[in-house]
Amino acid sequence: MAAYWISFRLADDRDYTQRYEALMEAIRQLSTKWWTEPTAFIVFESASKIDAVATAVKQVIDEAVDIVLIGMPEYKDARAIGAIQDGDIFTLMPFTKKA
Repeated sequence: MAAYWISFRLADDRDYTQRYEALMEAIRQLSTKWWTEPTAFIVFESASKIDAVATAVKQVIDEAVDIVLIGMPEYKDARAIGAIQDGDIFTLMPFTKKA
């Protein structure tokens, strides 16, 4: 099992609740242990590889308006998904790849 973290911002539109619940369910499907106390930050463990986690997340968000950053606390590995406008994330964390 690998540990992951996800930070996200879902657009506050008519489909927000549906996408939020779908994201939470995607994490539950990938993992048996997770921490969801913060509003838009999740830590969980999963047997899935980071690209499989990114694929599962991409399927439940709206990439045109939502953003998600997935990382691994033990490795320099991260995936950026969605409507990221500030490219500084790729400079600050050069190991981040667009999923």
